[in-house]
Amino acid sequence: MESMDLLSFVAVPALAYLVMAALVAVDAVVPAVPGEVAVISAGALAAAGHLNVGWAIAAATLGALTGDLAVHGMSRRALPGVLERFRAGRRLKAKIEQAHERMGSTSAAAIIAARFIPLGRTTMSAAAGVAGMGPRRFGVIAFAAGLLWSSWAVGLGYVTGSVTDAPLWLQVAIGAAVGVLVGVWAGAAHTIVRTRRRMSERARAAEATECEEPSPSRTPELVA
Repeated sequence: MESMDLLSFVAVPALAYLVMAALVAVDAVVPAVPGEVAVISAGALAAAGHLNVGWAIAAATLGALTGDLAVHGMSRRALPGVLERFRAGRRLKAKIEQAHERMGSTSAAAIIAARFIPLGRTTMSAAAGVAGMGPRRFGVIAFAAGLLWSSWAVGLGYVTGSVTDAPLWLQVAIGAAVGVLVGVWAGAAHTIVRTRRRMSERARAAEATECEEPSPSRTPELVA
């Protein structure tokens, strides 16, 4: 019965794409919404011939971009004022701005990488907004991140649906599990790289401080 209901739903592909895009968009604001599961399901349904891969990727990309821009816009307008009210908030805001300045041109790579990390999408979009990144630049980066992520998630569902004869729910579960594992691995790798970078920066700062310290001057000895 559930299979028949699902097939009757995807019998109107435009509705399926619209619902998937909406879930992905809302997932940026409410991470509990199963946006990624919907995209992986679309890939599995595309493998069965019920949906089109290209349209599924386009719909998921549109939803991802819409959600990211919403989080970025809210964070850019509202969050700085809220953070300024509290001492801890001011410190957090300063740290976010400093981190954004240190990243410089690499902030684009960080935003794209965060798209594949659990909760990374929401966190990075909010951080970019608080740091004052312009909506145009963020939109371009978010579009690239959304396109890469959508292609990955739809492709994951498509491959899972193509190589297994399992029921749809099991195909989606396998695809989602692989996606989570890859996301956790990416998050761990990002944390390791960031930690090493911080340690190297501190080491260079310590060396620079030691070099700047004046050497103790020797007082001339008086010869009797």
